Amino acid sequence: MADLTDGPATIYARAVSAWQPIDWWKLEARALGGIPDLRRALAFFAPTEAWKDLSKGVSTGWGFLLTLSHIASFTLPAVAAFLLAAWLFDRDDIAPVGVAGVLAAVAAVIGGIGLITEHRESLGTDPKIGRLLGFLHLIPSLLGAMIAGLAIAQGSAAFPIGILGIILDVVVGVLHFVFSRGPAQDGSDRWRRNFARLEKALEELPPDERARVYSDIQHALVVLGDRGLIGDDALNRAGDVRIGLLGMTMAPRADLTPGPRAG
Repeated sequence: MADLTDGPATIYARAVSAWQPIDWWKLEARALGGIPDLRRALAFFAPTEAWKDLSKGVSTGWGFLLTLSHIASFTLPAVAAFLLAAWLFDRDDIAPVGVAGVLAAVAAVIGGIGLITEHRESLGTDPKIGRLLGFLHLIPSLLGAMIAGLAIAQGSAAFPIGILGIILDVVVGVLHFVFSRGPAQDGSDRWRRNFARLEKALEELPPDERARVYSDIQHALVVLGDRGLIGDDALNRAGDVRIGLLGMTMAPRADLTPGPRAG
């Protein structure tokens, strides 16, 4: 039975029926429940199964634009390509390159803002999703650019300058692949940049909050040990881990090498 003074990590330790590696991340996410900046910084190093727990309550002011970016990726470039593709079946008509260019440019701008936001304030978006969004920008706009180029060459394009907007969206599609290469290994610039963000969040943690989190995790570990869900070795190892490094130490991502410990 949970004590009235139990913290969120301890409550989780009492409620869980079995212990898997991913539970180290979920336990840590609950202990850090009131510290969104730290959870946001930690998300880069976490497995995908833990992102839901780490991202609760950490949405930023750009969250709406990120959602809009995803929607635009599915719709605007495809609509632009469809408008241009229709011209292929009626060469006597004028290809709406200008309209298609505006649609593609809007998608590119929104997608670009989403890329910048995700790069600066990453919540650990799965690289597969980033690459999918890249396809949704790149493929229709690449086809659209080819059709627009054909229409311009034949003098059948309305507002031919619109091809620049289509090309811009092609560039945004390529950038999605550049920024969604997958997690960087220990020592890379990307890894160091994200680890520095984690260290900064740890340094800014107030002493009383640090004490609360530490106490909650330690109590949770005792509960897990008493319930026989973790052995003595795991209990001792986890007990020595500093705040913010529990998941990385006890259940590191197979595709991400842990770096030096943060203070």
